[in-house]
Amino acid sequence: MKQKSSRSGKTKTPGVHEPMAEYLQDTGTVITVDATGRMVLPKKIRDHYTGNRFEVRETKGHIELIPVKPLSSLLGIFPDLDMEAIYRDHDREVEEEDKE
Repeated sequence: MKQKSSRSGKTKTPGVHEPMAEYLQDTGTVITVDATGRMVLPKKIRDHYTGNRFEVRETKGHIELIPVKPLSSLLGIFPDLDMEAIYRDHDREVEEEDKE
């Protein structure tokens, strides 16, 4: 991999921002979080989970992403369920939480 020198004279490898901790076992793909807090899940993982919403949990020393089933998965269980009203209410609640 081609390395670049920064203004400070330090050598940098593209895509690598800090050395990997030596205590980590090679258990899978390592991803990074950008300055705005975004991360990209590998395509294999994205394809495995059909939804695009995950619950984030922080537990003893690690972060977990738990897939959230879409509301549409409830279709047919309750015949009188007004999905449009549920989506509207949810969107309104999210907007209110974002304002706080």
